[in-house]
Amino acid sequence: MKKLTILLLAAVLASGLAACGKKEEPALSPAQTENAASPSAASSPSASPDAVSETKQGTGEFVGLADSHTVEITMAGESASFQFDENTTSMTGFKTGDQVAFEYVEKALEGKDAGKQLILTKINKELIANGKGGGTNQAGGSVQPEADLPATKEFTLTLEGDKEKRTGKLAEAGGYALYVFDGFTFDAAVGKLSMDIDKDYYVEIEKLPSGFKWDEIKTDAEKELAALGEVRELKADEISPMLGGASLMMIGSSDKLTNEVIVKEVDGIGYLIKVNMPHTEASEGFGPFAFTSLSSISNQ
Repeated sequence: MKKLTILLLAAVLASGLAACGKKEEPALSPAQTENAASPSAASSPSASPDAVSETKQGTGEFVGLADSHTVEITMAGESASFQFDENTTSMTGFKTGDQVAFEYVEKALEGKDAGKQLILTKINKELIANGKGGGTNQAGGSVQPEADLPATKEFTLTLEGDKEKRTGKLAEAGGYALYVFDGFTFDAAVGKLSMDIDKDYYVEIEKLPSGFKWDEIKTDAEKELAALGEVRELKADEISPMLGGASLMMIGSSDKLTNEVIVKEVDGIGYLIKVNMPHTEASEGFGPFAFTSLSSISNQ
């Protein structure tokens, strides 16, 4: 009996020592258990919000500038806005209705459902199908001589906040052509575009000689406009995109009348434009149609 008791005590002691020598592992939380089972889920990087896609190409119709760094182009019937850097991409030489080929990238914007920003990297006038030779425009693209212009052409105008399609008829003057809408008359002999319901609403167009002097034009414009009151020269981002680009725009106005002096360049050829616009109800329909006609000027 004494020996049996000693053996039992020895067995209990050995079992206790074995238990003390084993290190107990802490229990894992449910999240730790999931990460341990799928280590790649915890280490995979999230997409960068500034990721930029590869360069894409497109063609469409040049609408105009929304501001100094945003251009609007219609592709497959849908209008899209593209950001551009004036240091790398110039909009000089483009006018509303021009067919253009361009390259752009898409930049993912930060934030949930923020969408993408379209960034223009290159734009050219699309080659005319007749294959005539041409030079180079100021945006770095090929400039083709004007082909025979169609007798009518459809334009997209913004009227009272809504975009509408209107058809213009071709009118030709000395060395240039433009499209004129119903309700307007163009006198090619004097280069005057006027509104039929009120002839006091009109635009005078003069083709400038090569090497014209900017200082002289600005000085003459200031003197002429000063008769109405204070003269203001608009900044690039203040000029209406309906003009399809303008190098200079100066305004003088009184309580009853606004006059504007504009210099527009089309493929290196300058045009001096003078706008006479009384302050009546008819002014709402004058600007969009007259400015879109001016945007359609082409050299001949």
